Amino acid sequence: MAKSNTSKRWTIKKESIFLEILQQTGNVTKATSKAGLDRSLVYRRRNMHPKFREKWQNAMDQALDYLEAYLWDKALGKNVDASSDGQVVDEKIAIFLLKAHRPEIFGDGKKRHDMDDKTKGQSPRTRLMKKLNQMANKSIDR
Repeated sequence: MAKSNTSKRWTIKKESIFLEILQQTGNVTKATSKAGLDRSLVYRRRNMHPKFREKWQNAMDQALDYLEAYLWDKALGKNVDASSDGQVVDEKIAIFLLKAHRPEIFGDGKKRHDMDDKTKGQSPRTRLMKKLNQMANKSIDR
């Protein structure tokens, strides 16, 4: 059986590579591959370490800023046939990604999530348990 190129061992260097690639691409799989880390490890670390979660969010915000800047330049008629690294950007997919990740700016105005700043960084399981407790408390009050 071939040995995996990914590791369960976290290092500052691997974290730096992961965040750099995430910032450039917005792609967790590509970032974990380049850093030599398991996807499950980085998600677990994000859930357990608020400082890393903040760094992750900053990297994703930067990736989304690149997309937004590209679309602004395109809308203003600037010659932007390729991104700074030479890759061609598909405008429809860029718009889709911005709508998904920044619905407050690029969405259609419909609220899709019941998430506030207090629940934003919580795991889906934690949010679910909180919601179930709220529902249980409402049924008891009746």
